[in-house]
Amino acid sequence: MSIENKVALIAFLAFVLAGLFILTLSQVLEQRPGSRLRMRLRDALSAGQSDRDRMRAEHERAQAMARRRLRRRAMGTLGYHLNRLETVGSGHGQRVLVAVGLVTAALMIVALLAGLLPDPLWLRLPIMLAAPILGMTYAYHWMVARFQNKFLTQLPEAMDFIVRASQAGVPPNHALRTVGEQYPRPLGLEFRRMGDSLLLGNDLQDVLDDSTLRVNLPDFSFFAVCLLLQRETGGPLSEALENLSAIIRARRDLRAKTRALTAEGRLSSLLMSVMPFILFGVTYALNPENMKIMFDTGTGKLLLWIAAGMLAIGLLMIRRIADLKA
Repeated sequence: MSIENKVALIAFLAFVLAGLFILTLSQVLEQRPGSRLRMRLRDALSAGQSDRDRMRAEHERAQAMARRRLRRRAMGTLGYHLNRLETVGSGHGQRVLVAVGLVTAALMIVALLAGLLPDPLWLRLPIMLAAPILGMTYAYHWMVARFQNKFLTQLPEAMDFIVRASQAGVPPNHALRTVGEQYPRPLGLEFRRMGDSLLLGNDLQDVLDDSTLRVNLPDFSFFAVCLLLQRETGGPLSEALENLSAIIRARRDLRAKTRALTAEGRLSSLLMSVMPFILFGVTYALNPENMKIMFDTGTGKLLLWIAAGMLAIGLLMIRRIADLKA
């Protein structure tokens, strides 16, 4: 080995040994009581700053929700319906209804330009006005059904969480806020609103009353009554919530059973809704000249709209009969 290589190797080993010495010395200095105390104090200060920022953000969010709630309350009945729409739509209900109304109105305009609406003017205007309203009504009922299904699916698990928190000594107010932070929409959003209201110092009964009006579910009303009774009487909350959770699960199973029992009626309504279009397509393929009369004449267009209306009414009646409430 040449002298240059030996010098390079010695220099490399010297740098490695110096790095190891510096690393060991820094670790020894960090293990001293004074250094560890300073590190813990710095970590505590940074964690406290993040907690203060989080609490400030939650407080600002709670104040914004309180101002909006006061504005809605001043609106009276309109404010109640807006709160209800915001709840069932998980914060997007107004945008969904506006989008459905605009899309339906655009489709009616396209149908008018294409000449698909009945010729009499006194029939065109009611159809063009009623179609967006019916579309928005259907979208609202669809959002309500989806909200109730998801909320009732999440409610027993949330009640079990509150039971465990109560057994650990956590107050119900803090348990409600924790459920709002841990659970997804729609239950998490509603519990977060209750937690924000409690954060501002509102009374638990007022908060639960407002939430009961927004949710409008008997199972949630039972849950609110349990919390209020526990606050008034001071009884064990965990036992009452455990029994209520079992009842809600039994009601959920009963609803699933009724849905299975009414599957035949819902399938019949689906077949009835599809069959006219299939027959119309087959007839049009066999004899298109006769079927064009339904589109080219005013009487044919009127008959088509009457048939569509009768089909919609029949489907709604079948759905109403098959929709058993558990």
